[in-house]
Amino acid sequence: MTGAAVSVCLLYVLSVCSACYISNCPIGGKRSIMDAPQRKCMSCGPGEQGRCFGPSICCGEDVGCWMGSPETAHCMEENYLPTPCQVGGRPCGSDTARCASPGVCCDSEGCSADQSCFAEEEGDNQIGQSEGSNSADVILRLLHLADHTPPHKVHQ
Repeated sequence: MTGAAVSVCLLYVLSVCSACYISNCPIGGKRSIMDAPQRKCMSCGPGEQGRCFGPSICCGEDVGCWMGSPETAHCMEENYLPTPCQVGGRPCGSDTARCASPGVCCDSEGCSADQSCFAEEEGDNQIGQSEGSNSADVILRLLHLADHTPPHKVHQ
């Protein structure tokens, strides 16, 4: 093989490998990112009562969810931080999704209604609050009912 062919082959191999080069290595090496303790995701929404679930998703237990609204502008900063964050909540839906609000399951891409997010965690009973006491719960229940009603057919 000629020197040029060897050089081209070497450059090709370097371009497809997933090595950590000087310009993009995290501090401590490429394995250090897995060892780093996870931090809570940034606060967002009115009164900083929610947590960022994605670059344009902000959800809170008592305040519901916002997607692509001014309340989520703060969540864009999460993309520029070097360490990953953990939003908390129970796992639901896909592998990376978490319960964001009663009846709402979110990941970094979007949210969906999820019945498993209505169930209270053990030891987290809130005395004095009746089921469906806030407007977000009522809206989610209506959407859930509308989703499960059979389509109306006119018989002739």
